[in-house]
Amino acid sequence: MIVFNLLLGLSMLGQLPTAGSRSLERSAYFAFADHEYIFTVEVVKPGVPILNFVSMADQDVRLLAKNIRLILDNRTAVVRLLAIETGEIRQPMVVSDLTIHPRSSFGVRLDGDFDGSKELFGATIRLEGEDFKLAPLTSFDFESLVLKVNRINLESPDFSDDWRVLRLELLGSRSTARR
Repeated sequence: MIVFNLLLGLSMLGQLPTAGSRSLERSAYFAFADHEYIFTVEVVKPGVPILNFVSMADQDVRLLAKNIRLILDNRTAVVRLLAIETGEIRQPMVVSDLTIHPRSSFGVRLDGDFDGSKELFGATIRLEGEDFKLAPLTSFDFESLVLKVNRINLESPDFSDDWRVLRLELLGSRSTARR
């Protein structure tokens, strides 16, 4: 009982990490979110990551597979191709790039040499001269984010309302890409 009261007291003072604030070294779940884009990378089974995105931007942008980098245990793996499920079992359409359209969402499987990894140490996406560094998430935090993202109204005239109502938060970082 004394231990429980001590833990309760420390957590009330903000001294214990919570699921959302805990610093993760590696994870099967990564996300970036700002008022233009939301990207998620999830390792759905060993060596099989998927990328989902939501674009709240006002213009088309080209996503090249080679501009997606996943950090594994001992190296950075560059994505070779994007696999798009076509509805036919085991017959995905494989492309080296795709166009992210304004007010859209989509998901693709990432193809590359991922060594059967179950978790990643990092994920970065380069789009038009900017690097988007995705933040690692716990399974619970990832599922909470996915539930919120699925409720975004892509027809909304003002996405800030969606952010406020859904209580979305900025995740990851965005910076000018180094050449």
